[in-house]
Amino acid sequence: MRIQRRVLCVDDHIDTCSLIATILEPEEVVLAHTKADALKKARDGRFNLYLLDYHLPDGTGFELCLLIRDFDSSTPIIFVTSSERLTQSHVTAVGAQALVSKSDLPDGLVLAVSSIFKQVSC
Repeated sequence: MRIQRRVLCVDDHIDTCSLIATILEPEEVVLAHTKADALKKARDGRFNLYLLDYHLPDGTGFELCLLIRDFDSSTPIIFVTSSERLTQSHVTAVGAQALVSKSDLPDGLVLAVSSIFKQVSC
């Protein structure tokens, strides 16, 4: 029997979060739309993966990533964003493992998530 994993999806666009939740079924996808809400949920819950957008209404995904890394150094983080300025080296520098462009949904996300879960065996 497969264990359901918990994923925190942080994006200011509700439609994007809903799409990601659908793509990642049957995983439990918890949604957050601001940096503050995401930080509270990350501190209160146990997650197997964080999916972060770069642009948030109250800050950036980079800021959120660094805050998460202050109390959780091991849970994988994937940036899922439409920002064309971000590179893999940018997200690695703040503690994330991967970068997926929103234009590559759903296939790019499925590949990145599968790869991450194989690496960490969760």
